[in-house]
Amino acid sequence: MIIADELKHLLQAIKVANDDLLGNTARLLYSLNWKEGLSARNQAHKILDELALTGQIIKGKGFYAVKEYQGHFKEHDRLLSKLITQLLCLKLPMTIHREVSFPIGIRSDLVALIGKNGKAICAVIEVANHETAPFFEQKMVAWKNWTEASQALSNLFKTPIPHFSIVTEGITHPLAIDFKSFLEAIQ
Repeated sequence: MIIADELKHLLQAIKVANDDLLGNTARLLYSLNWKEGLSARNQAHKILDELALTGQIIKGKGFYAVKEYQGHFKEHDRLLSKLITQLLCLKLPMTIHREVSFPIGIRSDLVALIGKNGKAICAVIEVANHETAPFFEQKMVAWKNWTEASQALSNLFKTPIPHFSIVTEGITHPLAIDFKSFLEAIQ
């Protein structure tokens, strides 16, 4: 079933989302012609339930996820999923890693490489909806001062990353660009 494959592929990229986000994003990304008179959410819900029943994905309370997911789809996860769908809707080649731990004790929410043919943007995306300002400041300074950051990102993406941008959602910071401005810049 083509639509089921597309929803599974989308869920692999996002990792966890509700039926509304998945259905509407799939409609935009794949130009799906959902059945007349039914919302994208309702149609996605039916397909996602079937995928969960057959053990291809997991179904939680108000969400669907890849089998490896171990969270509870609270506010932070919902916001991360929304940001990923906004990136995917740019319809640019990209690789996204969610919740990446780095050797200096930093755990970044999203790390993305967007582009192709040697012309790409690498972004470390931090969502600060519950972090304190001092903790967030410490994280920003750590990224700025970490001399091996480009090498760690190069290892993650298996391609040279000479420069990267720090992008924030929820808190602005002088060392970073806000997510909305970042989206506008790469469109």
